[in-house]
Amino acid sequence: MRHIFIIALLFIFLGFNGACKKSDSTLCGGDYPDKTLPWLKAKIETLSASQFCNSISRSTYKNQTVFIQANCSPNVDSKNLFFDCDGAMLNLTVEEYKNLILTGPTELIWRSN
Repeated sequence: MRHIFIIALLFIFLGFNGACKKSDSTLCGGDYPDKTLPWLKAKIETLSASQFCNSISRSTYKNQTVFIQANCSPNVDSKNLFFDCDGAMLNLTVEEYKNLILTGPTELIWRSN
C-alpha cells in the first residue's frame, strides 16, 4: 500500500511540474513585460491617470523589440511613440514613419479604459 501511495505522489509531482508554463516570448520583457520592465510599469501607471484612452503594444522593428504607445481616443489625432527595450524613445524621422514596417506580430500589452 505504501508503494502505491509513493507512486501516486510521484505522478502528482510530475503532473504539477509539467504544468508549469515556460516563457513563449523571445521579445524583450518576456511574457509579462508590464511586470518585468520597471520603466514600462511606470509608464503604464502614468498613462493610467490620463483622461484619454492610451495603449501600449509590443512588436519588432529593425530586428529589435519596440514598445508602441498609442492614443486610442477616436477624437484625438496623435502619432504613436516608439520605445526600445530600455525605455528610450526612438526618434523616427517623418520618412521613417511613412515607411514604417513592423516585422513581427503586434501584441497588446496594456490599454486604459
